[in-house]
Amino acid sequence: MYNIKIQKSHFRNIMIVKNILKEWSSAFKFFELKKYGLIFRKGGIHERQFDENDGYFGIFKTFEHESNGNIKDSYKSLLSTSNDSYTGEFDLEYACKIQNSFIIPDIESLNIIDDYHPWKSEYLIERFNFRKSKDMKAYILEIQKLKIPKKVNYDVKSAKGCKSWFELENPTNTFATIKINDPMNENKIINILKNL
Repeated sequence: MYNIKIQKSHFRNIMIVKNILKEWSSAFKFFELKKYGLIFRKGGIHERQFDENDGYFGIFKTFEHESNGNIKDSYKSLLSTSNDSYTGEFDLEYACKIQNSFIIPDIESLNIIDDYHPWKSEYLIERFNFRKSKDMKAYILEIQKLKIPKKVNYDVKSAKGCKSWFELENPTNTFATIKINDPMNENKIINILKNL
């Protein structure tokens, strides 16, 4: 996919980001609340599969798919009233990295981990049944939140549509971040996923 690697710097904890993952705005509110990141992917309609980026990437918060019908009642307060808007510029708030990935072998496995994400089971089952020849995977993310969001630019045409990734017009450095993940909460989920 995108041939972007993390560039090292003499500054501590600096990360150079160019790849951007699209994810629900409400999901990242949930991750900050629970202190871990757990996403599910198969790949969008315009993708053969989900490309597993091995470096740090940014997050573009989306609103077009999140709705009262797809999120659990107990987390509806996390839904935003913002309208979906692709303007070519956004505030980069997070730098993330895939830490672990686990195949979800069956729908029963989704039931086992139902308490650990904000999505309604019906929504994830629908995603599980989409393109049955492809595995659904759960991904544990390391989440670094920028202390001061950074304005970045992107090509609107390349970002729109049912796809997981797009690129910034220019790589950007991220530093002065706070790690969201709590190891105790995260390890609990990892242990469950390992035993599916």
